[in-house]
Amino acid sequence: MVRKNKIIIILISMVIIVGAFLIFYNIQNKSSQPPTISFSEEEWDFGKIKEDERPVHIFTIKNTGREELIISRVRSSCGCAATMLSSDNIQPGKSAELKVTFNPTGYNGLVKKDIYIESNDPQIAKAKITITTEVEPIPSPKAFLSNSQWDLGLISQGDLPTFTFTIENKGELNLIIDKIDASEYIQYNIEIPLTILPGEKQEVTFTYDSSQHELGEVRESVRIYCNDPRRKAFSLRVDGYIKEKPAPAVSISPAGTSFNLTTDSEGETIGKFILENSGEEGIKITSIKTSADYLIPLISEIELNSGEKENLQLILLRDKVSDKIQEGEIEEYLYLTVAIPIVINK
Repeated sequence: MVRKNKIIIILISMVIIVGAFLIFYNIQNKSSQPPTISFSEEEWDFGKIKEDERPVHIFTIKNTGREELIISRVRSSCGCAATMLSSDNIQPGKSAELKVTFNPTGYNGLVKKDIYIESNDPQIAKAKITITTEVEPIPSPKAFLSNSQWDLGLISQGDLPTFTFTIENKGELNLIIDKIDASEYIQYNIEIPLTILPGEKQEVTFTYDSSQHELGEVRESVRIYCNDPRRKAFSLRVDGYIKEKPAPAVSISPAGTSFNLTTDSEGETIGKFILENSGEEGIKITSIKTSADYLIPLISEIELNSGEKENLQLILLRDKVSDKIQEGEIEEYLYLTVAIPIVINK
């Protein structure tokens, strides 16, 4: 009986040992086969495509391991390659689809881009697949602006500064400027639509009317729309500062003059005044007269630019004045008529 019990104990022990061995073996075998990522292709060539095409290829991602494959991130080296993954979690032996769409806009010739796939595969934490293609550009207009900023600087309210820039067509087809968006203060010298032939240039002049704009900083933009498929709109930035327009300022020196008939020589006596424009704008004096016919100004009108001076000579006709003055003195006057512009807008 004792012998029989020993045999039973031995058999039970062997079963326990074998069971433990099988459990350990399964654990070891499972840990030796983690998730493994594989691809249907590691490189794909779209071949020759046109610039307006959007080729698509679907890569198959398979999990050849024994544990769940988890895709944590899919990233392209360029925004031109859009990706869409059918599933982030791939069970052992199963697959997922990675859809890649390529946008060749702006490219010309051979193009090569990489797509990175990050997962929990311990051997390849960041896998890479590559797409290549050769882009053949289609004939189109290509717009180019010589300048994108207009600095008005410091201007006075009422000033009309202008800005000229060039639009060039560097493409193979006609460039059509079909719309210009600008504020009410900006006018331009071209008719819309404007057609520019391939290889040709067109100068455009903008005029800024500051007469109705409030004082202070100017921050505006002009949008120019065209049929260039790569760049359908251009922006011209307008900056500056508008100050109050200074009043016209003309000074006369001396403030008055006198003629002495006793000491002055006979005949004609000449007096002199100096007119000066000390303002920032030009001044036009349209009439120069006196209150007596024996005082004759040598000029009847004059224009003075900003900071400019001019002599004004006045002749006294002694023969005519001697009969009118008996004793004492006579006071006469010099009259200047200044023209001040008044602008009326439609």
